[in-house]
Amino acid sequence: MKVGASKLVGRHDVPQYDVTAVFEAVVNAVAHRDYSLLGSHIRVRMFADRLEIRSPGGLANGLDVESLAERQVSRNSVLASLLARIPVPPIAGLQTTRNTIMDRRGEGVPLIFRRTAALAKQPAVIRVIDDAEVVVTLPAAVPDALGE
Repeated sequence: MKVGASKLVGRHDVPQYDVTAVFEAVVNAVAHRDYSLLGSHIRVRMFADRLEIRSPGGLANGLDVESLAERQVSRNSVLASLLARIPVPPIAGLQTTRNTIMDRRGEGVPLIFRRTAALAKQPAVIRVIDDAEVVVTLPAAVPDALGE
């Protein structure tokens, strides 16, 4: 990931992607993927203008893309319960008030949208391909925000 910097008053680094939004998107991919789809994997792909997190399986339990920010549903309750007991690791740039990897309150998707829009000045996009894969796309921060 590129990291821009500005020197108005001291150095101020600005990452291309919000670390907290990326962390939340990856945690969601692990917690909510369809593990019955053998041979499929979570994939994280970085392009010049975006980061994509691809998770096997469609949305669980009647969710649709429009309701993701409003509803909380867990496909893998045991895994979500386990992630709610694991302490958050020390990751540079990660800003969270949680003590555990998952909080099970449905705040992840709104956080992804809010933090991505604040940094990149563009919204994150979530789409479902053929009810077989969820794709979360985080646009890269604009060059002005990176100090280029």
